[in-house]
Amino acid sequence: MSDNLNNNNNMQGGNNAQFGQGGQQAGEKPDWLDKGIQDAGDKAGVNVSQKNADTAGDFANKELEKKEGFGLPGVH
Repeated sequence: MSDNLNNNNNMQGGNNAQFGQGGQQAGEKPDWLDKGIQDAGDKAGVNVSQKNADTAGDFANKELEKKEGFGLPGVH
C-alpha cells in the first residue's frame, strides 16, 4: 500500500510544472483571502499550501457569489 502512496505522490509532483513558486499559477498573486486561509491554518497548526488556500478561497468566493449575487471584493 505504501508503494501506491509513493507512486501517487510522484504523479502529483509532475503536475506542479504549470504553477509558479508556492503553487499559484504563474503570474497570479495570492489575494487577501488566500493569505487569510494560510494564516488560519498556521494558527491551527495545519500546513496549508498556497495551492490549497487558493482552491479553498476560490470555492468560498464562488459559493458566496451564487448565494448572495456578489463575490468578495479584491478576490480574483
